[in-house]
Amino acid sequence: MIPVPYGEAVRGEGLTVGRGRAVSLVILGALTTFGPMAIDLYLPAFPDVAADLGVSLSTVPLTLTAAMLGLGLGQILYGPLSDRYGRKRPLIAGLVLFTVASIACALAPNFGAFLAMRFVQSLGGSAGVVIARAIVRDLYSGKALAQALSIVVMVFALAPVLAPSLGAALLQLGSWRWLFWFLAVFGVLCLAAASLLPETLGPSARTDHGFSRALGVYASLLRDSRFLAPGILAGSTYVVLFAYISSSPEVMIDFFGLSEFAFALLFGALALCFAAGAQLNRRLLNSFSIMQLIVAFVIVQSVASATLLLSLIIGANIFVVSVAVGAAMTTVGVVSANATALCLDPFPRAAGSAAALLGVVGMGVGAFVSTTLVVVQMPVVLELGVAMVAGSILGLLALLWVASGARQRGEQGPGRSGDGREEPDADGLDNRVADHAE
Repeated sequence: MIPVPYGEAVRGEGLTVGRGRAVSLVILGALTTFGPMAIDLYLPAFPDVAADLGVSLSTVPLTLTAAMLGLGLGQILYGPLSDRYGRKRPLIAGLVLFTVASIACALAPNFGAFLAMRFVQSLGGSAGVVIARAIVRDLYSGKALAQALSIVVMVFALAPVLAPSLGAALLQLGSWRWLFWFLAVFGVLCLAAASLLPETLGPSARTDHGFSRALGVYASLLRDSRFLAPGILAGSTYVVLFAYISSSPEVMIDFFGLSEFAFALLFGALALCFAAGAQLNRRLLNSFSIMQLIVAFVIVQSVASATLLLSLIIGANIFVVSVAVGAAMTTVGVVSANATALCLDPFPRAAGSAAALLGVVGMGVGAFVSTTLVVVQMPVVLELGVAMVAGSILGLLALLWVASGARQRGEQGPGRSGDGREEPDADGLDNRVADHAE
C-alpha cells in the first residue's frame, strides 16, 4: 500500500469508513494489549517459574518490574521514532523484537536470561501500545477521534479480563513455557495484521530531529496545558483503575471470603464494565460533546467512589461495593477515551510523542498507586475506598483545569469552535510543539 501524507485521510484505503474502519480499529486495539497480555497472562505461572528456574517465589516478581521498565522505556523511544520514520517501520520492528524475545523467554535456560528477555520482550511490545494510538490520531480528529479511541479502549479493556484465565488454561496443558510460545504466536498474528495497515504518516509530515530535539518535544508537551491538563485527567482514571486492580484480590477473597473462581467471575464482570463504558462513550458522542461527557462521568465517578468509601466505613456490603466499583469502572472507559482524545488532538505533528508520554504517565500512576497501597498501613477495604476517592478528587481538579483552558480558547472540545461548529483537522491549529518537530 502507498504511504499517504497526513491530512489526506487515507479514506481511499478504507480505514475510516464501514467494515474497514471497524477491522482497522480492532487491529489497533489488539496492538495496545501487549502490556496486559505479557503481564497478566503470566501471573498464574509464578510458582512454576520459581520451581523450574530454581529461584524463590518472592524473586519471580522481578520479571514484572523488568516488563514494566521495558514498556516504559520503549514508549519513550518509539514515540519520537514513529514521528520521524513513519508509523509502520518502527511498529514492525517492535513486533519482530517482541516475537523473538517471547521465543527466547520460552527457551530461557536460567532466571537471569529469562529476566533479561522479559525486558526485551516488553521493549518490543511497547511499540504497539504507542504507535496504535498515534495511527488513530493520524486518521481522526475531534469527535471522530474520541469515538475511534473508544473502540481501541474497549478492545484493550478485554485483555486483563481474558489474559489470567487464558494463562491458567494454558498451564493445564503444559508448562509455563507454553505461555511464551503462545505470546510468540500472538506476536506473529499481530505482525501479520499490522503488515496489512498502510503507512498513515507521509514523509512530508515527519520530523527530522534527533534525540535532543525529541526531548524538546516532550518538554514542550509537558509545558502545554492542552496536553498536561487532560493528561492528568487521564492519569486520574488510572488511579481509580489500579486501585481496584491492586486491592481487589484481598478485598474480595480475604475480606469478603469469595472463592478464587467466584472472584475471577466478579473481577471479569467488573472489568467488562470498563469495556462497556468505552462502547457507551462511542454512542453518546453522537449526541453530546466530549466536554459534556467528561463532566458528567467525572461527577458519576466521584459519586460512585464516595459511595464506595462510605459503605466501607459504615459496614461493607459486597453488593454495594460491586455496584459502586462497576459504576466507577464504567466511567473509566468513558473518561479515559475522551481525555486521550483531548491530549492527542492538538498535536498531529507530534502524535507519537504525545501518545508515548501519555502512556508513561498512565504506567507511572499505576506503579505509584500499587506501591502506595502496599506501603500505607490501613485495612485493605479502606485502602480501596480512599484510593478511588483520591483518584476522583484528582479527576475533578483536572476537569476544572481542562474546562478553564477550553473556555480561554473559546473551545467546546477538539474539533469544535466556540459556537459548536465542526472545524477542519487539527493541522490548522497553533501548535507550539510543532516548532520542535520542523
